[in-house]
Amino acid sequence: MENKRRLEWLDVAKALGVYLVILGHLVIFNFHTFRFIFAFHMPFFFIAAGYVWKKPADFKKYLGKCCKYYLIPYLVILVLGLLQCILLPTSAHNLKTLCNPEVLEKSFYGGLPNYSYFGSAWFLLAMFWAQLMFWGLIKIGEKSKKYITILIWIVFVLLAVFSKSIFSSIPVFERLPLKLDSAFMATVFIGIGVLLKKTKLLEKGKWYLSVVLVLAGCFFTWLFGCKWNYYVNLADCDYAREYNYIIAAVAGSIMLFGLGQILKKSRLLQFMGRNTLIIFLAHEVIYILIINYVNLWFDKSFAGQSMRLDIWSVGISVVTLLIATLIAAGYQFMKKIISKKQLKEKQK
Repeated sequence: MENKRRLEWLDVAKALGVYLVILGHLVIFNFHTFRFIFAFHMPFFFIAAGYVWKKPADFKKYLGKCCKYYLIPYLVILVLGLLQCILLPTSAHNLKTLCNPEVLEKSFYGGLPNYSYFGSAWFLLAMFWAQLMFWGLIKIGEKSKKYITILIWIVFVLLAVFSKSIFSSIPVFERLPLKLDSAFMATVFIGIGVLLKKTKLLEKGKWYLSVVLVLAGCFFTWLFGCKWNYYVNLADCDYAREYNYIIAAVAGSIMLFGLGQILKKSRLLQFMGRNTLIIFLAHEVIYILIINYVNLWFDKSFAGQSMRLDIWSVGISVVTLLIATLIAAGYQFMKKIISKKQLKEKQK
């Protein structure tokens, strides 16, 4: 029963996290709001993945699962983006954009398909590599003495922290391919998630503890993520003051975990949390369409990523979340129909 409650609050926390992703992408040029959200919004999902991580019994099955949930969806997104550029070109995303050498480099080498409205798909690649890297570190730890394991983790953390400086010497591209460099830091966050679970602090279920976690998490996110740090972006391996970045990421994640505990009875948030990947991948194209219609109907001149934190940005982000949730609901409905059909065919 405890496990069920834990999953519920974690789903709610993930729903809140994906909302912050949407809002964060709308207010990128809003200095304070952007820095607060970006301090932890993507690290949170890797920490959450670590919180539920279980050592696989069979590596082949584990690899297949990682391919199914991360690599294959990424490849599908690449194809959808290409089709959109060819069949439904826009002023920002078209064949001319696609053929730009810088865009080609970022999209197919860097793992950031920003030739389309699915640039956020970089997360799938980073998660794929991070899951495999973490498994490798665990296996090495099992076969090594404790001090060797600690030494390996220290070296790995340093590699993650200073990845941009280290890999900038790579000729031509100055980055590792397909978000491998971002995956080093993502792996560290998965490890932090595993450690957080071992503390069992988040599973006490006491409301006052959740409130303390939210307030403390919010304060330390602001302190280490805004006051004592600068621009950060996990996708670009930009961490500024690296150790402050890690502290802010953990603090922000704990804040969301605490909010998840407080709001864990919300069925809607639970559903959103179970479908964060669909919402995450769909949100960019949705909010761009909404902004275009808002500009048309209300004679505004909003632009994606440069809105202020006001009723418009909050409203557009909420509507985006709800539409993406409806898409997720439709996907789950179709999935049930197909599985029922397949079951009937097997019973014949």
